[in-house]
Amino acid sequence: MPVTLTENMIHYTHIKKKLKEKHPKAAELNQSDIIDKPETKTERVIFGNITQHEIASNTKNSSGSGGPTQIDMDTWREMICSKSYGTHLKMLADEVATLARHLAMDTIPNDYISTLSACRLVPLKKKDNGVRPVGVGECLR
Repeated sequence: MPVTLTENMIHYTHIKKKLKEKHPKAAELNQSDIIDKPETKTERVIFGNITQHEIASNTKNSSGSGGPTQIDMDTWREMICSKSYGTHLKMLADEVATLARHLAMDTIPNDYISTLSACRLVPLKKKDNGVRPVGVGECLR
């Protein structure tokens, strides 16, 4: 028996309500909540050597679904490892390596953190008819 549009909407509304219960509205950040500690320096020797070759190699051996952009690892593998893109694949891998080096070695402004850590929320049904929220982050991250 097919599920009607009304039944589907009721199910969607139930899931959305459950997810909202689990994730209350965000509160404003108080400066007093921020722990002031000295900046930690990273080993430039390790992360400074991230190149397009490491990016391509790791892309070949990675898997995962897409986050908010819904660009999954199959798409990244196609863009970075496929010979059909010619020199553009090397340019993209080089830019991803540059991003990786910056994320690993530089201080990232707080304003960018929420964008970098954004996830696509996926509800998983639990045995007790509940909902388990799962955040799917960007493969690039």
